[in-house]
Amino acid sequence: MFRLHQAYQVRYNMKLTVGMSQTGMVYAINGRVFPNIPPIIVHKGDAVLVHIVNDSPYIHPMHLHGHDFQVLTRDGRPVQGSPIFLDTLNVFPGESYDIAFRADNPGLWMFHCHDLEHAASGMDVMVQYAGVTDPYPMNEMSE
Repeated sequence: MFRLHQAYQVRYNMKLTVGMSQTGMVYAINGRVFPNIPPIIVHKGDAVLVHIVNDSPYIHPMHLHGHDFQVLTRDGRPVQGSPIFLDTLNVFPGESYDIAFRADNPGLWMFHCHDLEHAASGMDVMVQYAGVTDPYPMNEMSE
């Protein structure tokens, strides 16, 4: 169980946007598209808080691999009632959420929009545990 106003070792702001590139529509996180988005670096055991803001006209079902997260707020208001644990959250245009998870599954994990067109067009970021590396160059694997 997490609380909004507790100690978090990692805090990450995730602004979801869309734009145009020379090749067409891009779906971005913090103004960047994968693989050119710095990873969210965590250590095993870290409490991680992610503030998500959808500043686009599209719904983004944001999916975190390898972990479940707890939804703490919606549009700045605390979630009431029973705690909500998910691995995918539909973030509608203009909405914001605070979610939290425990970094308890070391590896390299994708956090991306589950609308696969959006993911293929850049709306992906890696959750990377410190000391875990990938032998594959991401720039060569991305479209």
